[in-house]
Amino acid sequence: MDYFDFYYYYLLRNNYNEFLKMFNIESVSAETVEKPNDDIPIYKALNYNLGFKESVYTFIISVDWSQPWLWAVISFHIITFFALIRLKNNSNALAIITFGLTFLAAFSKTINTFAHHHWRKFSRDDYFDQDGFFISMIFSFPILVNVIVGIVITLNEVLHLLRRVKIAQIKQQKAKLAISQESDKNK
Repeated sequence: MDYFDFYYYYLLRNNYNEFLKMFNIESVSAETVEKPNDDIPIYKALNYNLGFKESVYTFIISVDWSQPWLWAVISFHIITFFALIRLKNNSNALAIITFGLTFLAAFSKTINTFAHHHWRKFSRDDYFDQDGFFISMIFSFPILVNVIVGIVITLNEVLHLLRRVKIAQIKQQKAKLAISQESDKNK
């Protein structure tokens, strides 16, 4: 069962009225949901090639966002983002956070496998499939966005530092030139 099949099944089980509206299907009985049949419109909809907007909508309504661990993950991403912004003048802390986030993103498959085996301890549903789509969307993608923010802030700081060094170098060259011109005038 691939990722979207899981979420379609979840929708059918828990929120199939919203799912039916998405495909302009009037209604379906509970028996229909339990017994797949290609003659029934809802199962034809499962084979429907969804566009990006519909896929995102399906993903959003499929996840139970009231679970505390999801709020903790979202809070982690928000706090990390603001920490990067706050620490933009502290290049050491910025580098540590950026490398730490890169480390977490690199180990997301291991985290996904661990979460798949232990999901009953913290979640109501097993969102952690073998392909890792859920952890990629909820964990890795926001981390990589924060890593990019950290890199952009670091590059901006490097550019400002190079600009200051170049200005100091030009001032030093002008001072040397002025001293040499003054010494030539005095001769």
